[in-house]
Amino acid sequence: MKVKYIVLTVISLGIVLGMLLQTFNLLGANDYFSAALLLIGLISFVGYISMILKKLFPEFKHGLPSNDERSKKVKYYSAGRAYFFSLYIWIALLAFQKYLDKDDTLILGILGMVLSLFVSWLFTKNKRGFE
Repeated sequence: MKVKYIVLTVISLGIVLGMLLQTFNLLGANDYFSAALLLIGLISFVGYISMILKKLFPEFKHGLPSNDERSKKVKYYSAGRAYFFSLYIWIALLAFQKYLDKDDTLILGILGMVLSLFVSWLFTKNKRGFE
């Protein structure tokens, strides 16, 4: 478990330092609009990572497991259901393949898979009596 937190921290620091370096490069090239957008993205990324770490570290300090049995079961069931739905999404996209570009088909398929996993996870997580 500790390795996950260390990897998350190292990758986050690498992304933050890379974004800062790129922001300084854009400021040096007098591209203020792009630098401002990148700075806004950097601030939102740091806020998001701090929320994740704030949620994970109290569990880490107290020795509590971050994944209990129910959350593991929810992940397995929702992933299985999402896989089943994603097959139907890909079949529908392949049926309309001649009306779409190849790139659009791929993007829609991946977005459909992500959305099916998210919706399946929401329904499975909020299901009563799921033990």
